[in-house]
Amino acid sequence: MSDPYTDATFSIDDNGVAQFTMNRPDVLNALTDELKADYMRMLDTVQGNDAVKVLIITGNGRAFSAGGNVKAMGDPERSKPVNGRSRLLKLHDWFVRLHNLDCPVIAAVDGMAYGGGFALALQADFVLASERSKFCAVFGRIGLVPDMAVFYTLPRAVGMQNAKDLMFTARSIDVREADEMGLIYSIHSQEELLPAAKALAARLAQGSKQAIGVTKRVVNRSFQSDYATMAEMEANAQAIMASTDFHKEAVRRFQSKESPLYNWDAMDKDLAAD
Repeated sequence: MSDPYTDATFSIDDNGVAQFTMNRPDVLNALTDELKADYMRMLDTVQGNDAVKVLIITGNGRAFSAGGNVKAMGDPERSKPVNGRSRLLKLHDWFVRLHNLDCPVIAAVDGMAYGGGFALALQADFVLASERSKFCAVFGRIGLVPDMAVFYTLPRAVGMQNAKDLMFTARSIDVREADEMGLIYSIHSQEELLPAAKALAARLAQGSKQAIGVTKRVVNRSFQSDYATMAEMEANAQAIMASTDFHKEAVRRFQSKESPLYNWDAMDKDLAAD
């Protein structure tokens, strides 16, 4: 069987950690139509797949992703308002799936994350970055407004004033400034970035996929929902989670004084002992 991916590679390891690598370093992993199709294929595989506990997104070469395919923007048909609107709305068909994916998503950013690449990183639950990484809401440099949900994700990540700064100026920021703004989960050397992402993913994979997935969907609604709505979602989610096998086994182990299924503090102690 031929590989269904043309501009990316995809794999799932024995821990249930999936890795999607954008693999067009010759164009800085720009979001070609082929790469967008690869994302859709990957989401078809990952979404609702019990074998996948965590997803890592990364890029091959000196860029995570340079964003939109600027060379294609000169096409007169592409620039017609009706076509541009339709293209963006179609993009959101898969982008919202990535946003609400039923497992943690880790972006391992090495190098440039510009425009649509920045947008992809912002969709992750955790952004790990190498020391050489740079981020830029570059849209304003070519007279465009942010797209790919940056209007939604960036203010939530860095606050309104910082978001306006990055959108209005279209300036790039290095990994240290991105960290100060709250964009970054952790910073690593280029060599240690992917191992660190895999180590975080392996730990998250030990938790209840159902509980983490539902928690993610509920917390993603928190900024646009009122108290009553969040309380209702919380009650519904908790009632369902109490019936899962993971919860029942975790309670049994606690009552029997056995080692827990999922204990982050214990993982820290095990790591320190090594």
